[in-house]
Amino acid sequence: MENTFWDAEIETISRDELEKLQFKRLKYQLNRCYSKSYLYKRKFKEAGIHPSDIVKLSDLQKIPFLYKGDLRQEQAEKTYTGYLVTEKRIVEVYPTSGSTGKPVLNFWTEFDRDYITHLTARTLWSMGLREGQIIQNSFKYENWAVGIAIHRAVQMIGGMVIPVGGGRIPKQIEYILNIKPNVITALPSFALELGYRLRDMGYSGDGLSLEFGAFGGEPGASIPSIRKKLEELLGIDAYDYYGLMEIAPTFASECKEKSGLHWSEDCHLIEVVDPKTGEPVSEGELGVLVITHLVKEACPLIRYWTGDLTKIELERCGCGRTHARSPGGIIGRMDDLIVYHGVKVFPSEVEELLYNFPEVRNVLEVSQDDSGLIVELSLNCTSMQYELVEKKLSEYLTEYFEIPVRCKNISDH
Repeated sequence: MENTFWDAEIETISRDELEKLQFKRLKYQLNRCYSKSYLYKRKFKEAGIHPSDIVKLSDLQKIPFLYKGDLRQEQAEKTYTGYLVTEKRIVEVYPTSGSTGKPVLNFWTEFDRDYITHLTARTLWSMGLREGQIIQNSFKYENWAVGIAIHRAVQMIGGMVIPVGGGRIPKQIEYILNIKPNVITALPSFALELGYRLRDMGYSGDGLSLEFGAFGGEPGASIPSIRKKLEELLGIDAYDYYGLMEIAPTFASECKEKSGLHWSEDCHLIEVVDPKTGEPVSEGELGVLVITHLVKEACPLIRYWTGDLTKIELERCGCGRTHARSPGGIIGRMDDLIVYHGVKVFPSEVEELLYNFPEVRNVLEVSQDDSGLIVELSLNCTSMQYELVEKKLSEYLTEYFEIPVRCKNISDH
Protein backbone atom coordinates (compact mmCIF):
# COMPACT_ATOMS: atom_id res chain seq x y z
CA MET A 1 0.00 0.00 0.00
CA GLU A 2 2.78 2.41 0.96
CA ASN A 3 4.56 1.79 -2.33
CA THR A 4 1.46 2.08 -4.53
CA PHE A 5 0.06 5.44 -3.42
CA TRP A 6 1.53 8.84 -2.73
CA ASP A 7 -1.29 9.49 -0.24
CA ALA A 8 -3.13 6.21 0.37
CA GLU A 9 -5.68 7.68 2.78
CA ILE A 10 -7.00 10.26 0.35
CA GLU A 11 -6.50 8.29 -2.89
CA THR A 12 -8.50 5.29 -1.63
CA ILE A 13 -11.12 7.20 0.36
CA SER A 14 -14.70 5.91 0.05
CA ARG A 15 -17.10 7.84 -2.18
CA ASP A 16 -19.27 8.79 0.84
CA GLU A 17 -16.32 10.16 2.79
CA LEU A 18 -14.97 11.93 -0.29
CA GLU A 19 -18.28 13.69 -0.90
CA LYS A 20 -18.45 14.78 2.75
CA LEU A 21 -14.97 16.28 2.41
CA GLN A 22 -15.91 17.94 -0.87
CA PHE A 23 -19.03 19.52 0.58
CA LYS A 24 -17.17 20.84 3.63
CA ARG A 25 -14.52 22.42 1.43
CA LEU A 26 -17.09 23.69 -1.06
CA LYS A 27 -19.06 25.54 1.61
CA TYR A 28 -15.90 27.18 2.92
CA GLN A 29 -14.86 28.19 -0.60
CA LEU A 30 -18.27 29.60 -1.54
CA ASN A 31 -18.46 31.70 1.63
CA ARG A 32 -15.02 33.23 1.16
CA CYS A 33 -15.65 33.90 -2.55
CA TYR A 34 -18.98 35.56 -1.82
CA SER A 35 -17.54 37.75 0.95
CA LYS A 36 -14.26 38.73 -0.76
CA SER A 37 -14.97 38.82 -4.49
CA TYR A 38 -17.30 41.30 -6.15
CA LEU A 39 -17.19 39.10 -9.28
CA TYR A 40 -18.76 36.18 -7.41
CA LYS A 41 -21.05 38.35 -5.32
CA ARG A 42 -22.43 39.89 -8.51
CA LYS A 43 -22.84 36.51 -10.25
CA PHE A 44 -24.58 35.02 -7.21
CA LYS A 45 -26.95 37.95 -6.87
CA GLU A 46 -27.77 37.92 -10.59
CA ALA A 47 -28.67 34.23 -10.22
CA GLY A 48 -30.72 34.93 -7.10
CA ILE A 49 -28.72 32.64 -4.83
CA HIS A 50 -26.63 32.86 -1.67
CA PRO A 51 -24.01 30.41 -0.34
CA SER A 52 -26.50 29.42 2.34
CA ASP A 53 -28.74 28.02 -0.41
CA ILE A 54 -26.15 25.31 -1.12
CA VAL A 55 -27.08 22.56 1.33
CA LYS A 56 -25.85 19.53 -0.63
CA LEU A 57 -23.37 18.87 -3.42
CA SER A 58 -26.02 18.67 -6.13
CA ASP A 59 -27.08 22.24 -5.26
CA LEU A 60 -23.92 23.38 -6.99
CA GLN A 61 -25.97 23.30 -10.20
CA LYS A 62 -27.82 26.41 -8.97
CA ILE A 63 -24.62 28.41 -9.40
CA PRO A 64 -24.01 29.87 -12.89
CA PHE A 65 -21.01 28.76 -14.92
CA LEU A 66 -17.84 30.84 -14.94
CA TYR A 67 -16.26 31.36 -18.37
CA LYS A 68 -12.81 32.51 -19.37
CA GLY A 69 -14.44 35.59 -20.87
CA ASP A 70 -15.66 36.54 -17.36
CA LEU A 71 -12.06 36.44 -16.13
CA ARG A 72 -10.78 38.44 -19.08
CA GLN A 73 -13.42 41.11 -18.51
CA GLU A 74 -12.56 41.40 -14.82
CA GLN A 75 -8.88 41.52 -15.63
CA ALA A 76 -9.44 44.31 -18.15
CA GLU A 77 -11.74 46.34 -15.92
CA LYS A 78 -10.34 45.74 -12.43
CA THR A 79 -6.75 44.60 -13.11
CA TYR A 80 -7.64 41.05 -11.93
CA THR A 81 -8.81 42.02 -8.43
CA GLY A 82 -12.36 40.86 -9.14
CA TYR A 83 -11.37 37.21 -8.86
CA LEU A 84 -8.32 37.45 -6.57
CA VAL A 85 -9.75 36.10 -3.32
CA THR A 86 -7.05 36.35 -0.68
CA GLU A 87 -5.17 38.75 1.51
CA LYS A 88 -2.17 36.45 1.73
CA ARG A 89 1.09 37.16 -0.05
CA ILE A 90 1.17 36.23 -3.74
CA VAL A 91 4.40 34.38 -4.54
CA GLU A 92 3.93 33.52 -8.22
CA VAL A 93 1.82 34.50 -11.21
CA TYR A 94 1.35 32.64 -14.51
CA PRO A 95 -0.59 33.53 -17.66
CA THR A 96 -2.72 31.11 -19.62
CA SER A 97 -1.38 30.17 -23.04
CA GLY A 98 -3.47 32.72 -24.91
CA SER A 99 -4.30 30.13 -27.57
CA THR A 100 -8.00 31.01 -27.34
CA GLY A 101 -7.66 34.74 -26.74
CA LYS A 102 -5.92 37.20 -24.44
CA PRO A 103 -4.06 35.39 -21.61
CA VAL A 104 -5.61 35.35 -18.15
CA LEU A 105 -3.34 35.81 -15.14
CA ASN A 106 -3.34 33.18 -12.42
CA PHE A 107 -1.95 33.87 -8.97
CA TRP A 108 -0.53 31.50 -6.37
CA THR A 109 0.01 31.90 -2.66
CA GLU A 110 2.59 29.71 -0.89
CA PHE A 111 -0.23 27.30 -0.05
CA ASP A 112 -1.31 27.14 -3.71
CA ARG A 113 2.24 26.45 -4.84
CA ASP A 114 2.63 23.69 -2.23
CA TYR A 115 -0.69 21.91 -2.87
CA ILE A 116 -0.03 21.96 -6.62
CA THR A 117 3.43 20.48 -6.03
CA HIS A 118 1.93 17.71 -3.88
CA LEU A 119 -0.74 16.96 -6.52
CA THR A 120 1.94 16.82 -9.20
CA ALA A 121 3.96 14.42 -7.06
CA ARG A 122 0.83 12.29 -6.65
CA THR A 123 0.34 12.09 -10.42
CA LEU A 124 3.98 11.25 -11.14
CA TRP A 125 3.99 8.64 -8.36
CA SER A 126 0.88 6.99 -9.83
CA MET A 127 2.74 6.54 -13.13
CA GLY A 128 5.79 5.02 -11.43
CA LEU A 129 8.25 7.78 -10.56
CA ARG A 130 10.29 6.89 -7.45
CA GLU A 131 13.19 8.22 -5.45
CA GLY A 132 16.51 8.06 -7.27
CA GLN A 133 15.07 8.08 -10.78
CA ILE A 134 16.05 10.62 -13.43
CA ILE A 135 13.37 12.57 -15.27
CA GLN A 136 13.95 14.55 -18.46
CA ASN A 137 11.51 17.42 -18.17
CA SER A 138 10.81 18.54 -21.73
CA PHE A 139 7.89 20.80 -20.87
CA LYS A 140 8.92 24.42 -21.24
CA TYR A 141 9.69 26.47 -18.15
CA GLU A 142 9.35 29.98 -19.52
CA ASN A 143 6.23 31.48 -17.95
CA TRP A 144 4.46 28.11 -18.09
CA ALA A 145 3.88 26.44 -14.75
CA VAL A 146 3.82 22.86 -16.03
CA GLY A 147 7.59 22.55 -16.27
CA ILE A 148 8.13 24.20 -12.89
CA ALA A 149 5.45 22.14 -11.11
CA ILE A 150 6.97 18.89 -12.41
CA HIS A 151 10.47 20.08 -11.48
CA ARG A 152 9.45 20.71 -7.87
CA ALA A 153 7.46 17.49 -7.58
CA VAL A 154 10.34 15.33 -8.84
CA GLN A 155 12.60 16.87 -6.21
CA MET A 156 9.94 16.30 -3.54
CA ILE A 157 9.83 12.61 -4.47
CA GLY A 158 13.62 12.43 -4.39
CA GLY A 159 14.37 12.15 -8.08
CA MET A 160 16.82 14.02 -10.29
CA VAL A 161 15.61 16.52 -12.88
CA ILE A 162 17.12 17.32 -16.26
CA PRO A 163 15.49 20.75 -16.79
CA VAL A 164 15.95 20.85 -20.54
CA GLY A 165 12.57 22.46 -21.25
CA GLY A 166 10.94 22.49 -24.68
CA GLY A 167 12.59 22.45 -28.11
CA ARG A 168 16.32 21.89 -28.78
CA ILE A 169 15.94 18.38 -30.14
CA PRO A 170 19.71 17.73 -30.57
CA LYS A 171 20.27 18.60 -26.89
CA GLN A 172 17.28 16.47 -25.85
CA ILE A 173 18.75 13.50 -27.73
CA GLU A 174 22.18 14.10 -26.22
CA TYR A 175 20.72 13.93 -22.71
CA ILE A 176 18.70 10.79 -23.48
CA LEU A 177 21.77 9.00 -24.83
CA ASN A 178 24.33 10.24 -22.30
CA ILE A 179 22.56 10.95 -19.00
CA LYS A 180 20.11 8.08 -19.58
CA PRO A 181 16.92 9.32 -17.90
CA ASN A 182 14.25 6.86 -16.72
CA VAL A 183 11.32 9.16 -17.45
CA ILE A 184 10.39 11.84 -19.96
CA THR A 185 7.63 14.46 -19.79
CA ALA A 186 6.66 16.31 -22.96
CA LEU A 187 4.00 17.22 -25.47
CA PRO A 188 3.11 13.98 -27.28
CA SER A 189 3.82 15.51 -30.70
CA PHE A 190 7.26 16.60 -29.51
CA ALA A 191 7.99 13.16 -28.05
CA LEU A 192 7.00 11.55 -31.34
CA GLU A 193 9.48 13.74 -33.19
CA LEU A 194 12.19 12.82 -30.68
CA GLY A 195 11.40 9.16 -31.24
CA TYR A 196 11.57 9.50 -35.02
CA ARG A 197 14.88 11.36 -34.83
CA LEU A 198 16.34 8.67 -32.58
CA ARG A 199 15.12 5.97 -34.95
CA ASP A 200 16.62 7.82 -37.91
CA MET A 201 19.93 7.78 -36.01
CA GLY A 202 19.70 4.02 -35.63
CA TYR A 203 18.38 3.80 -32.04
CA SER A 204 15.42 1.58 -31.16
CA GLY A 205 13.15 2.02 -28.17
CA ASP A 206 14.43 -1.22 -26.63
CA GLY A 207 17.93 0.21 -26.47
CA LEU A 208 17.02 3.38 -24.58
CA SER A 209 17.04 3.93 -20.81
CA LEU A 210 13.52 5.39 -20.73
CA GLU A 211 10.88 3.44 -18.79
CA PHE A 212 7.79 5.66 -19.02
CA GLY A 213 6.63 9.01 -20.26
CA ALA A 214 3.96 11.49 -19.14
CA PHE A 215 2.45 13.37 -22.07
CA GLY A 216 0.06 16.31 -21.88
CA GLY A 217 -0.67 19.78 -23.21
CA GLU A 218 -2.53 18.33 -26.20
CA PRO A 219 -4.43 15.13 -27.04
CA GLY A 220 -2.11 12.24 -27.72
CA ALA A 221 -1.26 9.62 -25.13
CA SER A 222 -4.95 8.80 -24.65
CA ILE A 223 -5.33 8.05 -28.38
CA PRO A 224 -4.50 4.34 -28.85
CA SER A 225 -2.60 4.70 -32.13
CA ILE A 226 -0.48 7.58 -30.81
CA ARG A 227 0.16 5.81 -27.51
CA LYS A 228 1.33 2.75 -29.46
CA LYS A 229 3.75 4.80 -31.56
CA LEU A 230 5.17 6.59 -28.52
CA GLU A 231 5.70 3.28 -26.77
CA GLU A 232 7.35 1.64 -29.77
CA LEU A 233 9.64 4.54 -30.67
CA LEU A 234 10.82 5.29 -27.13
CA GLY A 235 10.50 1.84 -25.53
CA ILE A 236 8.25 3.13 -22.74
CA ASP A 237 4.85 2.98 -21.12
CA ALA A 238 3.06 6.14 -22.26
CA TYR A 239 0.63 7.86 -19.88
CA ASP A 240 -1.88 10.63 -20.46
CA TYR A 241 -1.41 13.79 -18.38
CA TYR A 242 -3.79 16.74 -17.94
CA GLY A 243 -3.70 20.21 -16.50
CA LEU A 244 -5.31 23.56 -17.10
CA MET A 245 -3.48 26.71 -16.11
CA GLU A 246 -6.65 28.28 -14.74
CA ILE A 247 -7.08 25.30 -12.38
CA ALA A 248 -3.63 23.73 -11.86
CA PRO A 249 -0.95 22.84 -14.39
CA THR A 250 -0.67 19.14 -13.49
CA PHE A 251 -3.53 17.62 -11.53
CA ALA A 252 -4.91 14.59 -13.42
CA SER A 253 -3.09 11.58 -14.84
CA GLU A 254 -3.37 7.94 -15.73
CA CYS A 255 -2.06 5.22 -13.45
CA LYS A 256 -0.36 1.97 -14.47
CA GLU A 257 -3.77 0.56 -15.44
CA LYS A 258 -3.99 3.13 -18.28
CA SER A 259 -7.74 3.23 -17.67
CA GLY A 260 -8.27 6.97 -17.86
CA LEU A 261 -7.33 10.23 -16.16
CA HIS A 262 -7.68 10.10 -12.37
CA TRP A 263 -9.17 13.36 -11.07
CA SER A 264 -7.93 14.88 -7.80
CA GLU A 265 -11.41 15.16 -6.36
CA ASP A 266 -10.26 16.12 -2.88
CA CYS A 267 -9.05 19.44 -4.35
CA HIS A 268 -11.29 19.86 -7.39
CA LEU A 269 -15.00 19.20 -7.80
CA ILE A 270 -15.51 17.63 -11.23
CA GLU A 271 -18.70 17.87 -13.31
CA VAL A 272 -19.46 16.76 -16.87
CA VAL A 273 -22.42 18.61 -18.38
CA ASP A 274 -24.41 18.72 -21.59
CA PRO A 275 -22.87 21.44 -23.82
CA LYS A 276 -26.30 22.73 -24.86
CA THR A 277 -28.37 22.51 -21.67
CA GLY A 278 -25.69 22.71 -18.99
CA GLU A 279 -27.34 19.82 -17.16
CA PRO A 280 -25.23 16.94 -15.79
CA VAL A 281 -24.86 14.04 -18.21
CA SER A 282 -25.12 10.39 -17.20
CA GLU A 283 -22.02 8.49 -16.14
CA GLY A 284 -20.08 7.45 -19.24
CA GLU A 285 -21.74 10.07 -21.48
CA LEU A 286 -19.71 12.70 -23.33
CA GLY A 287 -20.00 16.27 -22.09
CA VAL A 288 -18.12 19.45 -21.17
CA LEU A 289 -15.76 19.32 -18.21
CA VAL A 290 -16.62 21.85 -15.48
CA ILE A 291 -14.30 22.27 -12.49
CA THR A 292 -14.61 23.96 -9.10
CA HIS A 293 -11.62 24.75 -6.89
CA LEU A 294 -12.08 23.37 -3.38
CA VAL A 295 -8.83 24.45 -1.73
CA LYS A 296 -7.14 27.10 -3.88
CA GLU A 297 -6.52 30.35 -2.01
CA ALA A 298 -5.54 33.07 -4.49
CA CYS A 299 -8.14 32.93 -7.28
CA PRO A 300 -10.53 29.99 -6.87
CA LEU A 301 -12.80 29.29 -9.80
CA ILE A 302 -16.37 28.15 -9.16
CA ARG A 303 -18.00 26.01 -11.88
CA TYR A 304 -15.39 26.89 -14.47
CA TRP A 305 -16.43 25.92 -17.99
CA THR A 306 -13.25 24.43 -19.47
CA GLY A 307 -14.57 23.75 -22.97
CA ASP A 308 -12.89 20.31 -22.85
CA LEU A 309 -15.00 17.28 -23.70
CA THR A 310 -14.73 14.08 -21.70
CA LYS A 311 -16.62 11.23 -20.02
CA ILE A 312 -16.55 10.32 -16.36
CA GLU A 313 -16.73 7.04 -14.44
CA LEU A 314 -17.01 6.61 -10.67
CA GLU A 315 -16.15 2.91 -10.42
CA ARG A 316 -13.02 2.13 -8.41
CA CYS A 317 -9.99 1.68 -10.68
CA GLY A 318 -8.08 -1.59 -10.82
CA CYS A 319 -5.18 0.22 -9.12
CA GLY A 320 -7.34 0.77 -6.03
CA ARG A 321 -7.87 4.51 -6.44
CA THR A 322 -11.42 5.66 -5.81
CA HIS A 323 -11.52 9.13 -7.37
CA ALA A 324 -13.48 9.62 -10.58
CA ARG A 325 -11.78 8.78 -13.87
CA SER A 326 -12.13 9.87 -17.48
CA PRO A 327 -11.51 6.85 -19.75
CA GLY A 328 -10.07 8.05 -23.03
CA GLY A 329 -8.96 11.31 -21.44
CA ILE A 330 -9.97 14.57 -23.09
CA ILE A 331 -11.75 13.75 -26.36
CA GLY A 332 -11.38 17.27 -27.72
CA ARG A 333 -12.51 20.85 -27.22
CA MET A 334 -15.83 22.37 -28.13
CA ASP A 335 -14.06 24.97 -30.27
CA ASP A 336 -11.99 22.25 -32.03
CA LEU A 337 -15.08 20.49 -33.36
CA ILE A 338 -15.35 20.64 -37.15
CA VAL A 339 -18.81 20.39 -38.68
CA TYR A 340 -18.93 19.87 -42.45
CA HIS A 341 -22.36 19.44 -44.03
CA GLY A 342 -23.70 18.13 -40.73
CA VAL A 343 -20.86 15.64 -40.12
CA LYS A 344 -19.04 16.27 -36.82
CA VAL A 345 -15.34 15.49 -36.69
CA PHE A 346 -12.82 16.03 -33.89
CA PRO A 347 -9.15 16.35 -34.88
CA SER A 348 -8.37 13.60 -32.35
CA GLU A 349 -10.52 11.19 -34.39
CA VAL A 350 -8.49 11.93 -37.50
CA GLU A 351 -5.24 11.48 -35.55
CA GLU A 352 -6.36 8.14 -34.11
CA LEU A 353 -7.02 6.82 -37.61
CA LEU A 354 -3.92 8.19 -39.32
CA TYR A 355 -1.36 7.16 -36.72
CA ASN A 356 -2.20 3.54 -37.55
CA PHE A 357 -0.41 4.07 -40.86
CA PRO A 358 3.38 3.63 -40.69
CA GLU A 359 3.80 6.29 -43.39
CA VAL A 360 2.40 8.97 -41.04
CA ARG A 361 5.05 10.73 -38.99
CA ASN A 362 2.95 13.54 -37.50
CA VAL A 363 -0.56 14.96 -37.94
CA LEU A 364 -0.01 18.71 -37.81
CA GLU A 365 -3.40 20.33 -38.38
CA VAL A 366 -6.98 19.44 -39.26
CA SER A 367 -9.10 22.20 -40.80
CA GLN A 368 -11.78 22.71 -43.42
CA ASP A 369 -12.66 24.84 -46.40
CA ASP A 370 -15.55 24.82 -48.88
CA SER A 371 -14.26 21.62 -50.50
CA GLY A 372 -14.07 19.53 -47.30
CA LEU A 373 -11.56 18.62 -44.59
CA ILE A 374 -7.87 19.40 -44.99
CA VAL A 375 -5.31 17.34 -43.08
CA GLU A 376 -1.76 18.68 -42.99
CA LEU A 377 0.82 16.08 -41.97
CA SER A 378 4.40 14.96 -42.30
CA LEU A 379 5.15 11.60 -43.86
CA ASN A 380 7.66 8.81 -43.34
CA CYS A 381 8.47 8.08 -46.98
CA THR A 382 10.53 9.35 -49.86
CA SER A 383 9.46 12.45 -51.76
CA MET A 384 8.67 10.26 -54.78
CA GLN A 385 6.02 8.47 -52.70
CA TYR A 386 4.33 11.58 -51.23
CA GLU A 387 1.61 11.87 -53.86
CA LEU A 388 0.70 8.19 -53.71
CA VAL A 389 0.52 8.13 -49.90
CA GLU A 390 -1.47 11.37 -49.78
CA LYS A 391 -3.99 9.85 -52.20
CA LYS A 392 -4.28 6.62 -50.17
CA LEU A 393 -4.85 8.47 -46.89
CA SER A 394 -7.31 10.93 -48.44
CA GLU A 395 -9.40 8.13 -49.89
CA TYR A 396 -9.37 6.24 -46.59
CA LEU A 397 -10.58 9.22 -44.55
CA THR A 398 -13.12 10.22 -47.20
CA GLU A 399 -14.64 6.75 -47.07
CA TYR A 400 -14.56 6.66 -43.25
CA PHE A 401 -16.21 10.05 -42.60
CA GLU A 402 -18.26 10.09 -45.82
CA ILE A 403 -17.19 13.66 -46.60
CA PRO A 404 -14.36 14.93 -48.85
CA VAL A 405 -10.95 14.82 -47.11
CA ARG A 406 -7.66 15.98 -48.60
CA CYS A 407 -4.36 14.97 -47.00
CA LYS A 408 -1.21 16.87 -47.85
CA ASN A 409 2.37 16.53 -46.69
CA ILE A 410 3.91 19.85 -45.71
CA SER A 411 7.21 18.78 -44.22
CA ASP A 412 10.29 17.06 -45.62
CA HIS A 413 12.54 14.90 -43.43
